[in-house]
Amino acid sequence: MNESEFYKATQGRALRGPYLLHGEEELTKAEAVARVKKCLDPGFLDLNCQVLRSPDAETLLSAADQLPFFDEQRLILVESWEDALVDALEKKNRLTRFPDTAVVLFIYRGECRKTNRLFKALAPENRVVAFEKLNAERAANMLLRASALKKVDLSRATAQALIDRVGFDAYRLRNEFSKAADFVGPGGTVTVEVLEQTVTPSPEYDAFEMLDALLDGKRKKGYAMLLGALEREESPLGLAGFLEGRLKLILTAREHLDRGLDPRAAARQLPGSPYAAQIAVKNAQKRTTPALRQAVAAFAAVDGNIKQGIYKERDALLLAVLNTFEKKEEVIK
Repeated sequence: MNESEFYKATQGRALRGPYLLHGEEELTKAEAVARVKKCLDPGFLDLNCQVLRSPDAETLLSAADQLPFFDEQRLILVESWEDALVDALEKKNRLTRFPDTAVVLFIYRGECRKTNRLFKALAPENRVVAFEKLNAERAANMLLRASALKKVDLSRATAQALIDRVGFDAYRLRNEFSKAADFVGPGGTVTVEVLEQTVTPSPEYDAFEMLDALLDGKRKKGYAMLLGALEREESPLGLAGFLEGRLKLILTAREHLDRGLDPRAAARQLPGSPYAAQIAVKNAQKRTTPALRQAVAAFAAVDGNIKQGIYKERDALLLAVLNTFEKKEEVIK
């Protein structure tokens, strides 16, 4: 069962028995649990919703078998459990058998392995719900839903601009959007200009902008952003690794162009966000394949130069930057 199917089952009040909720995206997982809670009568929620941590089988079954108090169902949230619980439930033939008056949510933090015994027991009955990392579409949909709750206007293009600045972490996306929405107030419109005033970009986005400036020949801006990152005590080795990864993406784009693909087709072949792909193709059009290979090699060498004691971290990074961006002949006119 995917997240959307679980949502529909919740909305239709069709949940019955046990479900395993797992996956890397903790915010959407928590929101799913909150939606299930809302299916219960709020006046009797404390009596019909029970949280269990590392319960034994008797405790869990007693909670599940108890009749709901002035409501149709009870909700049992199992936030941690031991293998002994699974053993005991199997021996009682109750691992997947619970009364229809109970919804039992086993909430697993992170991604559960398919070899997990509870996973293996519930998966064949379509009772395992995966909350995967957000992609561009799901992240934008989440922001659009949040804009409706905040009563502000947000276009899908602006939502994508926020995702480009912040990344796909749902908690951070929600928090940064809230800052922008509170800035414009109910009835206002969140624009790209508003994002620029209110949103704190991720270090990766700043590094991406820095690389874009350097590749575009705007060295003064690029070097200022690089020094700013170093003054904020961001890791030189981390910056080098990120720049190496971005340059590899641009090199891949250049190779697609060399094979005869047009820019749009080349962008579609690249992994990651459409925004990153478009910028990569744009920069690939200004560099030759040999020059980009040399740039990738320069940043790949940073780690080795540091570990061998040839340069300190900051010096190794700056040398790679200078060797890559001070060669004017690399730029395609």
